[in-house]
Amino acid sequence: MQGIMWPPLPDMGVYLTWPEDGLEAIHPEDRGIAEGLIPSNRVFRRTAFDGVYYTVEYGEESFRIKPSLWLQVQDEGLRIGDQVEVPSRMMQAEPMIAVIIDMRYSQDQGCIHYGVLHNDMPISHDFKVDELLPLKQHVQLQQPDFEAPVPKYDPPS
Repeated sequence: MQGIMWPPLPDMGVYLTWPEDGLEAIHPEDRGIAEGLIPSNRVFRRTAFDGVYYTVEYGEESFRIKPSLWLQVQDEGLRIGDQVEVPSRMMQAEPMIAVIIDMRYSQDQGCIHYGVLHNDMPISHDFKVDELLPLKQHVQLQQPDFEAPVPKYDPPS
């Protein structure tokens, strides 16, 4: 059984400041990508750790970065690229099916704001998670924290 890694991955967070080690914190092959994305209030998803670098994703873009200061945020279950329904909410919003194209963390409000695309046009209003209905669920299986017994098989005689 593998050792338990801390923090458990995947997790979500933001790089509000540039890494203390500067460019040395970013994998040499990924520096151009990372420089265009951090620092910012974009919500990233850390998916793996190879012992030196975390793999960090923002939609289809990813880069590798050494452990550095980031602000962990609550995973609300939505991802860039997810299709969502925007219900009318008693005629307060135009109902639509949209795709998430941006995820930004608001420190003032302590939540993620989602930018969406509808009919190939970005919607000027950002949405909070309670204003969106996901059209699919993301399931993340975790490693068990116990050893499963080996099944016994007695072939028929």
